[in-house]
Amino acid sequence: MTERFEFGEKEKHFLTVDWSLLSKQLRIELDGEIVVREWHLSPGAKKVELNVGQSEPHHVLVVAGGFHRTEVRVDGVRIAPLP
Repeated sequence: MTERFEFGEKEKHFLTVDWSLLSKQLRIELDGEIVVREWHLSPGAKKVELNVGQSEPHHVLVVAGGFHRTEVRVDGVRIAPLP
Protein backbone atom coordinates (compact mmCIF):
# COMPACT_ATOMS: atom_id res chain seq x y z
CA MET A 1 0.00 0.00 0.00
CA THR A 2 1.40 3.37 -1.01
CA GLU A 3 0.40 6.58 0.75
CA ARG A 4 1.60 10.12 0.06
CA PHE A 5 1.81 13.00 2.50
CA GLU A 6 2.56 16.71 2.15
CA PHE A 7 3.70 19.02 4.92
CA GLY A 8 5.42 22.35 5.51
CA GLU A 9 4.21 25.91 5.04
CA LYS A 10 7.05 27.82 3.34
CA GLU A 11 9.26 24.80 2.67
CA LYS A 12 7.01 22.08 1.20
CA HIS A 13 7.95 18.42 1.58
CA PHE A 14 6.47 15.28 0.07
CA LEU A 15 6.70 11.95 1.86
CA THR A 16 5.79 8.62 0.25
CA VAL A 17 5.41 5.51 2.38
CA ASP A 18 5.15 2.17 0.58
CA TRP A 19 4.55 -0.93 2.69
CA SER A 20 3.99 -4.36 1.14
CA LEU A 21 2.37 -6.86 3.48
CA LEU A 22 3.20 -9.63 1.00
CA SER A 23 6.94 -8.94 0.56
CA LYS A 24 7.40 -7.18 3.94
CA GLN A 25 9.32 -4.39 2.20
CA LEU A 26 9.12 -0.86 3.59
CA ARG A 27 10.18 2.05 1.39
CA ILE A 28 10.05 5.69 2.45
CA GLU A 29 10.81 8.53 0.05
CA LEU A 30 11.24 12.16 1.04
CA ASP A 31 11.09 14.75 -1.74
CA GLY A 32 11.76 12.00 -4.31
CA GLU A 33 14.81 10.56 -2.53
CA ILE A 34 14.69 7.10 -0.95
CA VAL A 35 15.52 7.46 2.76
CA VAL A 36 14.48 3.96 3.92
CA ARG A 37 14.37 0.70 1.97
CA GLU A 38 14.34 -2.40 4.10
CA TRP A 39 12.55 -5.64 4.78
CA HIS A 40 10.62 -5.53 8.03
CA LEU A 41 10.00 -9.11 9.08
CA SER A 42 8.75 -8.59 12.62
CA PRO A 43 4.97 -8.68 13.12
CA GLY A 44 4.85 -5.27 14.80
CA ALA A 45 5.00 -1.82 13.27
CA LYS A 46 8.29 -0.14 12.38
CA LYS A 47 8.98 3.39 13.65
CA VAL A 48 11.19 5.72 11.62
CA GLU A 49 12.14 9.21 12.82
CA LEU A 50 13.42 11.88 10.45
CA ASN A 51 14.57 15.47 10.89
CA VAL A 52 13.49 17.38 7.79
CA GLY A 53 13.97 20.91 6.48
CA GLN A 54 16.46 23.75 6.61
CA SER A 55 14.60 27.06 6.96
CA GLU A 56 11.54 25.32 8.41
CA PRO A 57 12.77 22.26 10.40
CA HIS A 58 10.35 19.46 11.32
CA HIS A 59 10.49 16.22 13.30
CA VAL A 60 8.72 13.47 11.36
CA LEU A 61 7.64 10.13 12.82
CA VAL A 62 6.50 7.37 10.46
CA VAL A 63 4.87 4.23 11.87
CA ALA A 64 4.29 1.52 9.25
CA GLY A 65 4.40 -2.22 8.79
CA GLY A 66 2.76 -5.27 10.26
CA PHE A 67 -1.02 -4.97 10.21
CA HIS A 68 -0.77 -1.36 11.42
CA ARG A 69 -2.14 1.38 9.16
CA THR A 70 0.55 3.88 8.20
CA GLU A 71 0.68 6.86 10.54
CA VAL A 72 2.72 10.02 9.99
CA ARG A 73 3.23 12.71 12.63
CA VAL A 74 4.93 16.03 11.93
CA ASP A 75 6.05 17.88 15.05
CA GLY A 76 3.74 15.61 17.09
CA VAL A 77 0.63 16.26 14.98
CA ARG A 78 -0.85 13.42 12.94
CA ILE A 79 -1.30 14.30 9.26
CA ALA A 80 -3.63 12.71 6.73
CA PRO A 81 -2.47 11.20 3.45
CA LEU A 82 -3.14 13.02 0.20
CA PRO A 83 -6.31 11.85 -1.58
